[in-house]
Amino acid sequence: NEWNYNGLYVGMGFWESVARLEEAASLIKRNDAAHPLGCIYGELAGLQDAAARLTDVDVWGINAYRGISFGDMFDVYAGLSAKPLFLGEYGADAWNAKVSREDQESQAKATKALTEEIVQHSSITGGVCMGGFVFELADEWWKDGDGDVFKHDTGGDAPGGGPYPDATFNEEWWGLVDIDRNPRAAFRALADVGIPGIATA
Repeated sequence: NEWNYNGLYVGMGFWESVARLEEAASLIKRNDAAHPLGCIYGELAGLQDAAARLTDVDVWGINAYRGISFGDMFDVYAGLSAKPLFLGEYGADAWNAKVSREDQESQAKATKALTEEIVQHSSITGGVCMGGFVFELADEWWKDGDGDVFKHDTGGDAPGGGPYPDATFNEEWWGLVDIDRNPRAAFRALADVGIPGIATA
């Protein structure tokens, strides 16, 4: 998952990670040539270089957090690769650091807008995208390393770019449902987005 950011979780460099994935992909294909092989990458920078080496990868997943729109991502991807694309992660968290409170309305707005863009660029209707996975189903209270695993902490990182509306990754607030599995407004907003290629009433 977004190995270009994490160095496969052990700090490997880009090309060392590519070599490791190339080896793993080759082993998988030797043992199972019947199923497609996917690889999830963080954003698009450097993807063309990685894809040139990772020829056994059949489909690319992209994790992207660009606010309330993917911008030109689908067009840029189409210029980088002819292979299918899916969103491995996208969405918005429910804590708004700008106002220091839960903001279900903004999370729902972003979830709906981003999912509608995926539908607009669906491979079913001639686009490049096979679909996507909203991050994430349920809140994870353990994710703020400086917090308490038994409390819903509000710490987050703002590395530039990032989720709508505050560009801050509030790690414990991403769920479409809360820790008790109560649906947030974003859960309903996602359910309301039409399926690609199917007319809605």
